[in-house]
Amino acid sequence: MSKKSVFAYGGPVFTWGSKAFDLMLVSIWWILGSLPIVTIGASAAAIYDAVSRSVVEDRESVTERFWATWKNSLKIGSLHGLSSFLLSALFLLNFGISSKLFHGHVQWLLCALYLVLFLAVMAVCCYLFPLISRYRMPFGWYLKPAVFCTYHYPLQTIAGIALLMAGYYVVYRFPLTVLLVPGFFTWFLNGLVEKKIRSFQGGQE
Repeated sequence: MSKKSVFAYGGPVFTWGSKAFDLMLVSIWWILGSLPIVTIGASAAAIYDAVSRSVVEDRESVTERFWATWKNSLKIGSLHGLSSFLLSALFLLNFGISSKLFHGHVQWLLCALYLVLFLAVMAVCCYLFPLISRYRMPFGWYLKPAVFCTYHYPLQTIAGIALLMAGYYVVYRFPLTVLLVPGFFTWFLNGLVEKKIRSFQGGQE
């Protein structure tokens, strides 16, 4: 492949540059969509759908896809997002309390318990919000396939948690990367879970 064709319109540099720009743009939309905090679940569903359809499949505008899914997922996504946020905060709070108030084996046991529960919530979320972005079902029905996938596909689940923790760490160390990390995390997550969630036909796409 010639140097000219590499940098030409439609070439590798143009294609991957466009994808990188879309991932940055959808990260910004995720931040804006999550600003009320209670809508973070709707934003999680929206960014997954936008990355899946617009960046990976290159089917439509990333902006239009994000806000359309955000609107459609607002009620269910926000309820699940708020529930996940409160559970995570509760487990992390109890982790901190246990590490301060207890000692020895009791401390290790309680800290390990709350850490496992926190990671379990994060693991379920790796499937939950992609499912919300793809299907329309009653509130509780999303949890069944999400929990099933969490324990039925352990390698993908572990990889999803590792990606999530790595993303949190990068943003914590370098705050400005929040303009990139959500989109790139979702892109990698899509490669892990997309085939799994497509196997469920519990609602209308």
